[in-house]
Amino acid sequence: MLKMGIMSTANVSRSFIEVLKNSTTIKITAVASRHLEKAQSFAEQFSIENAYASYQELLDDPQLDAVYIPLPNSLHAEWVIKAAQAKKHILCEKPIALTVEDVKQMYEQAILNNVLLMEGFPYKFQPQTILMLKMIQEGAIGEISQIYADFGFTVDDAENNIRLKPELGGGVMWDAGAYPVSIIRAITGQNPSEIMAHGKFNDQDLDIAVAAMLRFENGITAQLNCNFNAAPHRYVRIIGSKGIIAAGYNNMTKPNTAFIEIKKGLDWNYELEKIEVPYGVGLFFEAEAFADHIQNYTKEKQVLMMNESIDNTLTILNILDVIKK
Repeated sequence: MLKMGIMSTANVSRSFIEVLKNSTTIKITAVASRHLEKAQSFAEQFSIENAYASYQELLDDPQLDAVYIPLPNSLHAEWVIKAAQAKKHILCEKPIALTVEDVKQMYEQAILNNVLLMEGFPYKFQPQTILMLKMIQEGAIGEISQIYADFGFTVDDAENNIRLKPELGGGVMWDAGAYPVSIIRAITGQNPSEIMAHGKFNDQDLDIAVAAMLRFENGITAQLNCNFNAAPHRYVRIIGSKGIIAAGYNNMTKPNTAFIEIKKGLDWNYELEKIEVPYGVGLFFEAEAFADHIQNYTKEKQVLMMNESIDNTLTILNILDVIKK
């Protein structure tokens, strides 16, 4: 069983532990916080063996095989590199870093130290995503022409929420926007050749809503929307020459039944076919995939992950450049 430590006692750490309670492949055996009291209280609440007063102490634990890093975005590069140098496999929350150079250095250190580095996107491992991409690849809706991907929810409490702190790498594009960028690139297999975008900013000049149109060399156009001032929603819709396919995503930390909707044919009078997919939790699927990637680690797979993270980061940076002009 993989012994894993968590850097942080934030809410996402709690969710991560909750979904892994019944895992037969991963056991959380350590937690670290900048304050020992917090780490000890957290460890007691979740029956975790070891509590540490610093992230470095956790990395120095010789019993740990891997670490989960849900720290603020601005701290990812520093602690991923230190974790790699400590020979720990790493599951790092998205966005993996805030610059392309940092992304390269992080993966280079992981490869050098022969450990896995994986950027955390739970949606990738959810059944509806896997089935949807398979159907697209098999030509279920023909040649793709348009993609619509949206992710939004309400974020307030600017004083305490790291999503609204510019110095910690906050902003809607790095947070919610990373998801539609990732799935759009997964479907197209390309970086956009042209970007048109508009952003809404708060009084700290931080992006809180973004709408973008992306064009690709293969002729596909994609519309991306993400915001911090809307009712929770997360979905993707793909239009092809022979049909339409769509998938929705509920809370990735809670059990839920998901489905795919597909419309085939060119007749205006049609009924959507609804395909239910297995019951499960996004974070659980992600953690199990992480353990599987460790078991089947190859340098070639790690390089593919690196290139994907680089391209996602570059696309986000390019969208931010456009909305800030």
